[in-house]
Amino acid sequence: MQGTWIAVTVLAASGIATFALLMRTRWLESHTLEKCVALSVGLHGVLGILAVFVGGWSPASWGQRDVGRMTMLMVVADDDPVEPALADAAEHQGEADPPQDEPGVEADGGDEPAPPPLVSLTPSAASPAPPDLVPLLEVPAGEPPAATPDPSAVTRLTEEAAEDVPSDGAATRARDETALGRPVPPAYADRIGERRAAAAAARGGTVDTERAVQAALAWLARNQSSDGRWNAARHGAGTGSAATAQHAATVGMQSDHGVTGLALLAFLGAGTTHRDGPHAAEVAKGIGRLAQRQRADGSLAGDAEFFASLYCHGMAAIAVAECYALTGDEALRPVLDRAVAYTLAMQHPHTGGWRYAAGDRGDTSQLGWQVMLLASSRNAGLAGFEQAEARAGGFLQSVASGSAGGLAAYRPGERPSVAMTAEAIFCRMLLGLPPDHPATAEALELVGRALPTGGTYNAYTWYYATLASFHAGGPQWAAWNARLQAALLPLQHRSGGPLDGSWDPDRVWGGHGGRVYATALSALTLEVYYRYRPLHDRGHRVAIRPVH
Repeated sequence: MQGTWIAVTVLAASGIATFALLMRTRWLESHTLEKCVALSVGLHGVLGILAVFVGGWSPASWGQRDVGRMTMLMVVADDDPVEPALADAAEHQGEADPPQDEPGVEADGGDEPAPPPLVSLTPSAASPAPPDLVPLLEVPAGEPPAATPDPSAVTRLTEEAAEDVPSDGAATRARDETALGRPVPPAYADRIGERRAAAAAARGGTVDTERAVQAALAWLARNQSSDGRWNAARHGAGTGSAATAQHAATVGMQSDHGVTGLALLAFLGAGTTHRDGPHAAEVAKGIGRLAQRQRADGSLAGDAEFFASLYCHGMAAIAVAECYALTGDEALRPVLDRAVAYTLAMQHPHTGGWRYAAGDRGDTSQLGWQVMLLASSRNAGLAGFEQAEARAGGFLQSVASGSAGGLAAYRPGERPSVAMTAEAIFCRMLLGLPPDHPATAEALELVGRALPTGGTYNAYTWYYATLASFHAGGPQWAAWNARLQAALLPLQHRSGGPLDGSWDPDRVWGGHGGRVYATALSALTLEVYYRYRPLHDRGHRVAIRPVH
């Protein structure tokens, strides 16, 4: 019997040592599903051997000394079902036919009952600004856009873009920076009122880009669910291809909070909040939904699958941060505080990255949304995450390559890509890298070799490449902007009907995010002219320490 327990001890110790070794390496960070299956098979094999050692050699040994009546106690556990693990949704490109929507068909059985609204999350007079407002970008109040546009072009853009938009008094009246009841953070000042048209005309926007934005917002408003969310599955999410992207096609099916965050950001990017603007009611319902469904740990991911969860949290949290920054609604402050605390808790303490779970070493795609959340939270007056930002800068250095360090990969040691390079350089500019740094020029040179065409539509890549090009400025921005408009505008549905104003999901990630994802991200891309003040403008100062 002593030999049996020695064998059992050796097997158990070997299993623990093997598992610990795997956890300390990056073995589980790729082909996750296949490797989990292999581990499961191996673990059950070891358990079978242990069962033979313990009971197989003397199966009747237990209970031989028992006398009298034997009582059997049965305990029935009613556990919640455990959702099957989904495969890795890492940033690898895959091809699939774009999904076809069926407007009005509820894929998941219908909308949930609308939750009772938060009292202050309705169009009303704005709350006063918090006393600790510290904007990320500091400029004198009331400063005009960097370039002075032709006044006739501004008037034409404003009037002609409104021709196809339903009339709304709140949409057409001029508003200045204080019309929302508080000083608007300078980073967002050009979204408001007549400044929006002026900024668009000065920075490369046109009547056509603004018409496209307004049509997209109208489609999003028509397709919001009664409970305040945008239903991802109803609009084609979770229908991606697993053939080449090495992840399950169903990833994204439950990403309602993620696409809701993107839709809200599109409204906020055009100057509408839950208190003012042509779509204030939609924003109020959407923000209320996110706030009331926040988890106890601060996550705003809703019911998203494991591999989509932190993405959804980041997108939703940025929307809350921008809404709070624009309005100062104190009902949103604790929601934002908890959301930022969750993001900080999910960061790897040494690599500085984010991925799917706390302790993951990180990837560039995931990091972008979390860094943007921290930047948006600074605009909203939050502070105290300088260490997290420094760690994030360290992770970006670990994925950098090129003669000037401007190229970036998905994870350390992998090949750089256009999408990751654009996302990384934009994040580095947010963290303090000068727009005229050699690394920025190297990144934009790579981006400039992948100018948009109708046949290469990738909403994710075009979004980040547009942000990077716009904030760096210069000739590359002019070239990118011209090709972007020529490629993106014709892809929008503009012939009437239920899809009017939307974009079909692209063939890379669109099948996972669906039509709401594609439409909101494309609208945000075309709002770039006024959504943020450009970082290359020397009248602005980044309020955090540069990352070298």
